[in-house]
Amino acid sequence: MALHTDTAIYKATYSLCQLVTQLVSNMPRNYKADFGAELRRRCMDLVMRVYEVNTSDERADILRRMRQEVEAVNLSLRLSVDLRLISRGQYAQAIALTDSVGKQATGWQKHSERALDAGLPRQTGQRAYQSGRAAGPQAHRQAQQGYRRQQSE
Repeated sequence: MALHTDTAIYKATYSLCQLVTQLVSNMPRNYKADFGAELRRRCMDLVMRVYEVNTSDERADILRRMRQEVEAVNLSLRLSVDLRLISRGQYAQAIALTDSVGKQATGWQKHSERALDAGLPRQTGQRAYQSGRAAGPQAHRQAQQGYRRQQSE
């Protein structure tokens, strides 16, 4: 299994966390302590959620929650720009990152649900080469046949 720090979704969530930390540091004091701290916490939760998804058997449920958390961050960022706590350019940077995270989480969730429906979930601690294409052509063919059977039913 790949390390969670090597995935594109981790890199995007970490970049979002860095950006939000910089944005919050420039907010007025009366917003920084409560609103800014909550926004930073939500972004850090997204980073931790990537680790949790990568090590859990219940990927689809965790990814569903993660997508909800991404929407909460989007709403907070929109409120920040409406209150003029951040500029529109900073908002555009942050939204590009949240959009990337949301799309990746959606794709990962759909993949996890299809694998679960086909009865081919990868177990915690199981290596990628033991469950997919890296396991060899025969294992890959069996996995593909399982997906096709599930889709045709």
